[in-house]
Amino acid sequence: MLKLMKYEFKKTMFSKLILLLITALSEASFLVGVFAHWDRALQLGMTGLILCAMVGVFYIGLESLLVFHRDLNTKQSYMLFLTPRNSFQILGAKVLENGLSIFVTGLFYLVLAAADWSIGVLYIGGVKEFVDALNLILESINITFHIQFVDTLAVLCTLLAGWLMAVVIGYLAIILSATVFAGKKFSGLVSFFLYLLIVWGCGEILNFLPEFENMTTQYFVMTAGSLVLVAVMYVISGWIMDRKLSV
Repeated sequence: MLKLMKYEFKKTMFSKLILLLITALSEASFLVGVFAHWDRALQLGMTGLILCAMVGVFYIGLESLLVFHRDLNTKQSYMLFLTPRNSFQILGAKVLENGLSIFVTGLFYLVLAAADWSIGVLYIGGVKEFVDALNLILESINITFHIQFVDTLAVLCTLLAGWLMAVVIGYLAIILSATVFAGKKFSGLVSFFLYLLIVWGCGEILNFLPEFENMTTQYFVMTAGSLVLVAVMYVISGWIMDRKLSV
């Protein structure tokens, strides 16, 4: 399994390196802006980092779907399916590699954002004064505004788990297009509508999860629910690949 995951990582390593390079350049611009009091560099750096975080995580999942589609519909990875590995192992390596990439990338940008926030508070006095003043105003109307790492982590985990779920459902749609609907008219369109239907259905299932007053707990429960659905979609996808796929 580890060898398969390593193989999957190599397929998308170039794009990850490009993302890391752009992030490094954006971070450098941000730091120059902070320490040199150069507003233009600061704005460019912050914009670049925000875009890298949002677009980067999204693209990691999207690229995984594109690679999987090529694996099933071209000769690109024909040898992969000739290895002594079953469909569950091949698909599992893809899900695990993509899941780890998504969560590690999300956590990396969260930690980087926390570090940059701290640097900004220390070296740009206006940031701290602004937050303190905002806290005083909100507390006067019984509303608190405190950025807590655990709360932010809970929200991030929920978003990333939801995106991973959407990606794994995408795997299922691609598998259906290459197996059940292979050679049929509008197979791609039918698979796309099935994808939307399954995403909607999973969202409805998550709505049945118990509600908690503590929002942090609620977010972690939502994350767990999404990961359970990821496992369910993986089992269904692997079963279809094992029974129907012909390469």
